[in-house]
Amino acid sequence: MRRLVVFVAGALIAGLTTIGLAAPASAHDVLVGSIPAAGAELTTGPSLVRFDFDAPVQQGNDTIMVIGPDGTHWERTSQASVLGSSVLTSVAPLGPAGKYTAIYHVLSADSHPVSGSITFQLTRSGPGTPVSSASVAGSDGAGAVPAWVLIVIAVVVLAGVLYAALRPRRRTSS
Repeated sequence: MRRLVVFVAGALIAGLTTIGLAAPASAHDVLVGSIPAAGAELTTGPSLVRFDFDAPVQQGNDTIMVIGPDGTHWERTSQASVLGSSVLTSVAPLGPAGKYTAIYHVLSADSHPVSGSITFQLTRSGPGTPVSSASVAGSDGAGAVPAWVLIVIAVVVLAGVLYAALRPRRRTSS
């Protein structure tokens, strides 16, 4: 019985060490283009914002936010649409002239979150008004559980199962 406990403990330590030393994947999706283009100067606002990546994007909690010069939101929905390696969202008619920032949060082909942004300039004021904050609520990814928490829970559960399976059993007297 003792040999079994030593063997299982050694295997568990070896497995956790291997997982802990594994190099992270470096194949995250890379932004290769956008509409509007980064740094573009526009006389009228775009009806949509699109980000193009070098690999397909996974459907998930993908978001695009369009923030105006005064900090207001202009995207019509908090959830972006995924079409292969592109992510897009519709944009309300823009208002004040100035610098706009389009921010993306997507789930890359290797299951890792990828974030970034571009800016563009609106050179003439448009007729639009910002979208309500209720329509873009929840677009910041709040509520997501970090991966390390799930790993700790899995290790604790595994340790409990191993303890229950390998603990010495008391013999009953006959």
